[in-house]
Amino acid sequence: MHFWITLVPFVALFALLVPLRRPAYEAAPIAYLSTLVIAVAIWQVSGTVVAASLLDALVVFVEVLLIVALALLVLNVTIETGQMDAIRSLIGTVSRDQRVLAMLLGWGLVGFIEGIAGFGTPAVLAAPLLVYFGMRPLKAVAVALIGNSTAVPFGAAGTPVIIGLAGLGLDEETVSEAVFLAAALHGVFALFITTFMVYVVTLDQEKGRFRTFLPFALFSALAFSIPYLLVAGWVGPELPSIVGGASAMVIIAYAAHRGFLLPAHESADAAERGSLGRVAYAFVPFAVMVIALILSRTVMPLREMLESVSLSLGTFRGVELSQALTPLYTPYFYFGLALITALLLFNVKRQTLGKAAASTWRKLRVAAVVLLFIIAMTQLLLLSGNNAAGLPSMPEVLGQGLAATFDDTFVLVSAFVGALGSFMTGSATVSNLLFGGLQLDTAKALTMAIPSMLALQLVGAGMGNMISLQNIAMAAGAAGLEAREGQVIRETIIPMIVVCLAAGLLLLFW
Repeated sequence: MHFWITLVPFVALFALLVPLRRPAYEAAPIAYLSTLVIAVAIWQVSGTVVAASLLDALVVFVEVLLIVALALLVLNVTIETGQMDAIRSLIGTVSRDQRVLAMLLGWGLVGFIEGIAGFGTPAVLAAPLLVYFGMRPLKAVAVALIGNSTAVPFGAAGTPVIIGLAGLGLDEETVSEAVFLAAALHGVFALFITTFMVYVVTLDQEKGRFRTFLPFALFSALAFSIPYLLVAGWVGPELPSIVGGASAMVIIAYAAHRGFLLPAHESADAAERGSLGRVAYAFVPFAVMVIALILSRTVMPLREMLESVSLSLGTFRGVELSQALTPLYTPYFYFGLALITALLLFNVKRQTLGKAAASTWRKLRVAAVVLLFIIAMTQLLLLSGNNAAGLPSMPEVLGQGLAATFDDTFVLVSAFVGALGSFMTGSATVSNLLFGGLQLDTAKALTMAIPSMLALQLVGAGMGNMISLQNIAMAAGAAGLEAREGQVIRETIIPMIVVCLAAGLLLLFW
């Protein structure tokens, strides 16, 4: 019974957003209130725990809002000062075709940024860029979220594996096998992901633009997935997304510039004399951010020092608060570096900064409401294990219910469990922390290979990010897309279902 009760907030959220087409700023408060009623009435969660969950939610909300606000402010300052024109001219020398830009920015760039930053940052950065280069906001958000899914299992320098699976007591060989298998599955399904991205881009365009671009879409998938898979096998979870994304950007840009596999190739703009210096100047703030991010993730003594600077609220009336601010490690710090660099380098006037800030606020005001309620719901779910009813947390009940329902065929829904965790929390790392143990215990009970089940968890956790309302709200806010979150889910839920089901079927008959 408890399993079915825990489904109520998610069914309500999905029904309001998709079939009923209500805006997320209406659906999110209803979903939170239904979760609150169930937590208090059925789980017997105390008022102290509810208050503690709100304190945790406040910490997460501040971090998420700072990431989106500072990322948008950097972009808007770059636009208001005219520096984005130089960047647009450079991309014009590669291609003006939105299908190519989807591969370059919505596939290569988001993979690279996911590898070094995570935290929903890639779609927040890529979606408004795609809009700036002419793509409709709905398409831009969907493309950025779908393209980001492959890089998520190894995002933020491997955090979903390094942190998410750390408490399972697994030997290094088992984790390495799971990492390689997850990368192999994602590498295969990358061919479908890039194909579906192009389908989204060309939905309302003239007939034939989807079919004629397929060879380049498949080529783009391989440009990412081959180095991604090789690094996962040789190095581990820290670098696959970084190397895959960087390789894809270089290869896609060169191939598009040369017209490789592009029938009826739209001519690229000729580079203006002296324009490269102007482009390099415009890129400086982003280069500062990227270099600082890479160093903070790959130089271990520096990483440990930055992570050690933490601000925590500790405990609240005996309830341990799980969230803490890490101001020198979280991506908003690096967007802040980029913003300071831009303000100084471009000699930004107060009036120009005011215009950029006003544009940022207009895009954020609705998204902030959605984020506040969704994050509050997530933190209440995570703390619901502190209850007087003696029940596991609500996410654990969901996972255990799915395992009991499907029993011997659990492998078919294993990836969906990982996706459920990311859908609920907006984080592959938290999904792995929530359900990694369940996947391990189920694998042992069904005498299945443990690396296979953990690989499905990693694959699902990556795919679930594209339907997470938290991630959708962040990207939509950055792209200026208001009250259309349900439409985004209608676009992103299809590849999520296809990949999760196909991965389960593949390993079932492996």
